[in-house]
Amino acid sequence: MRKNRKSVEAVLYGRPLDGYNNTYSDLNFLSIFFLTKLFCYYNNTKQLQLLKSLYLGNRVIHMGVARELAKQVVDFHFQDLPQDVIHQTKRVFLDTLGCAIGGYHSEASRIIQELIRDLDHLTEATVFGSGFKTSCFNAAFANGAMVRYLDYNDTAFILQGEVYRTGYHPSEVIPPILALGERHHLSGKDVITAIVLGYNLSLSFLEGVTGPGMEKRGWNGDTRGAYIMPLIAGKMLGLNEAQMENALGISGSCHAILGILDTPAEEYTMTKNIRFPTMAYAGIWAALLAQKGFTGPTTILEGHDGFVQVIMNGEYDLSKLTNLKGKFAIRDTCIKSIIADFSSHGHLTATLTLVKEHDIKPEDIVEIRITTSKRCAEHTGDPVKKYPKNKETADHSSYYLTAVAIIDRQIGPDQFTPEKYQDPRVLALIDKVILRGDPDLDKVRPAGISEIVTKQGKTYQFRVNYPRGHARNPMTDEEIIEKFKSMASKYMKAEQIREVIDTVFALDWLDDIGKLNRLLVFQES
Repeated sequence: MRKNRKSVEAVLYGRPLDGYNNTYSDLNFLSIFFLTKLFCYYNNTKQLQLLKSLYLGNRVIHMGVARELAKQVVDFHFQDLPQDVIHQTKRVFLDTLGCAIGGYHSEASRIIQELIRDLDHLTEATVFGSGFKTSCFNAAFANGAMVRYLDYNDTAFILQGEVYRTGYHPSEVIPPILALGERHHLSGKDVITAIVLGYNLSLSFLEGVTGPGMEKRGWNGDTRGAYIMPLIAGKMLGLNEAQMENALGISGSCHAILGILDTPAEEYTMTKNIRFPTMAYAGIWAALLAQKGFTGPTTILEGHDGFVQVIMNGEYDLSKLTNLKGKFAIRDTCIKSIIADFSSHGHLTATLTLVKEHDIKPEDIVEIRITTSKRCAEHTGDPVKKYPKNKETADHSSYYLTAVAIIDRQIGPDQFTPEKYQDPRVLALIDKVILRGDPDLDKVRPAGISEIVTKQGKTYQFRVNYPRGHARNPMTDEEIIEKFKSMASKYMKAEQIREVIDTVFALDWLDDIGKLNRLLVFQES
């Protein structure tokens, strides 16, 4: 029985098994499966599900999950990318740069740049806007915070059956890719390849989540950065499979994001902007360590007290994580047309449509009835967010966003100021908003309904299933360019803006990504 138990533990915890050359190909699957059921029963664990996930279809994984991922990353090449994927990458890339410029003058960005200047640093990568030269770690961190600040960068959803379970921002991989790319003088093709890979890894990592989501367990999904960025950085650095495997173990074993940074019960803070940048910093650091021979736990995902067991309590499908072949997740990303948590875009677009089409004045409104997904009502409708005091909370408040949509008839960067948060007209409209979550709308998120009742006795109602920018209602190239111009024109002249746009859309012809990074300087340090 002791020998059988060792066999079970070898499968469960990734321990070497004497006589089997560290693989389980000679083990009888049914026997081990039966023994594992007994093991799980008597030990009251959830490792049975972990065992199932170690079997991809009917075949046993002959290597650790990290090595399996590393192998697929090494085999991922630019020449395998379809033309539409390359073009979509350029669209998202330009959109992300615009979001970074839009967040340049934020308080969070100012503080981070001040700290970077105070530290000893290398001069290998560019901070957007100021042009300040620093290490690739610091540039990735500073530029990543800029991108995230406005909450204007793209978003994607994870489906669980018919229901949209959660959203995330895949473009957050772009700032660290640019910083590391500049350090190593990589080409535009290298950058495109890394971005597409980053989108695929983000989706696969979150698709693996089963049962309650990471947020329901007290963790944040941006934790994925600690697991995907070592692989992306490893690809860019030309690491071999063993080095990538170690990089993933180094980063993943030391980093995770607590749920307090994105929970309905707490007001948001500036730290919301650095969740993924912190993980990206760690991922690059881990890849560079592994390049020099530093080691990490190679069974970080499936091993004893690893990610699946500790953070996911055994409820994670590793076969989803290792299913990268033929996946181009960037095709389905949603590019935002307004600044708001994407789950609220349906009802906000409906409200904007009503006030514009019927010329509804704020002073004429008696009540605004908003029906949205259950997820949106929980995420953007909790009492803590009703009267926001900062940008980080305001863009996740359906109450505030509805009020400014009615008053200003737009939701862009100018709608987020301390003056707006205290505006008596905004506060008065907030008190007239009634928010209701409908579970049926979770099947078509970010669908939403807006119903406005006026003093004249009229009721206006409109529903939007797929707001502009949704993958089923995509923005055109021209709209994305105009969005970029709307943020860049505050800092750049028309000639510089056009040069950035032209360079992005010819990215696959660029020989050194550092040339593009330097085009994003508009205030010399």
